[in-house]
Amino acid sequence: MRNHRMFVLGAGLLALSLFAAACGDSGGDDTGGGASASAEPKGELVVGVSGAFAENQLVAEMYAQVLEANGYTVKRELEIADRAVGNEALTAGEIDLKPEYTGFDLPQYDESAPTNGDPAAVAAALSAAVASEGLVTYAHSPANSTNVFVVLPETAEANNLTDMSSLAAVAGGFKLGAPPDCPKSDFCIPGLKDTYGIEFADFKPLDFGGPKTVAAVDSGAVEVGELFSLDPTIVDKGYVVLTDDMNLQANGNFIPVVREEVASDELGALLDSVTTTLTDENMRDMVGQVVNDKRDVADVASEYLTGAGIL
Repeated sequence: MRNHRMFVLGAGLLALSLFAAACGDSGGDDTGGGASASAEPKGELVVGVSGAFAENQLVAEMYAQVLEANGYTVKRELEIADRAVGNEALTAGEIDLKPEYTGFDLPQYDESAPTNGDPAAVAAALSAAVASEGLVTYAHSPANSTNVFVVLPETAEANNLTDMSSLAAVAGGFKLGAPPDCPKSDFCIPGLKDTYGIEFADFKPLDFGGPKTVAAVDSGAVEVGELFSLDPTIVDKGYVVLTDDMNLQANGNFIPVVREEVASDELGALLDSVTTTLTDENMRDMVGQVVNDKRDVADVASEYLTGAGIL
């Protein structure tokens, strides 16, 4: 491992990172998580994300704080706009590791591999797929954050909506609100058409499981919104989640993807000490603290790690 390294974002990554910083949640910074006074210095690592949204930033910040407490100097890049930019930064060595979602990252490396089903099998497929890019993975989380499509209760009742198959008959009169990459994502517009025959009257590009989508659903600007399954807003607002009855959506178990150059048994054990404790319940609670209570990502991460006995 290199003890010192210059960190320079490529022009495209820098532009998208700045865009996400202007539009996304604030997230962590370069100072969160204090290093242990007794920890031996072990070099610098750059921790990134695959998208600038609360749950991704939380997991990345937890990784960063645990690494700092065990002697690493950590640089945070938690405002990277999306997975494509994050993956490019990882393979280029501009970041060293980032939290990912097993089944959603897998198609980037192996389009033929099954993305849902047994979590261990999907995680193993991702591990095998990224190896050719000089990357390694460690343990995956019990928590599963996947995509869900939601409607207001009155919309569900008026149109007899219970699952995605029932949406197909009425989607032609509805607007969909979803992330900007939805028109090209296998898990969004193309996948919905191929799997369910769903074609919406219109698409409104919004954010990645964030406040813009919630506001659009609440106001009626869109009839259907795409959110993350661990978003506490779904329960708080009483949205109806349309069941993915034909299993289009991928597994979303958290997993760290790391450059082989910096990987080690010790690094893996430190990351695993975080990942393996993450559940649907505690992640939903932490996301709620950031999104709804407007707490700082670094503070929420630190409080969780301390309470769980990890720090």
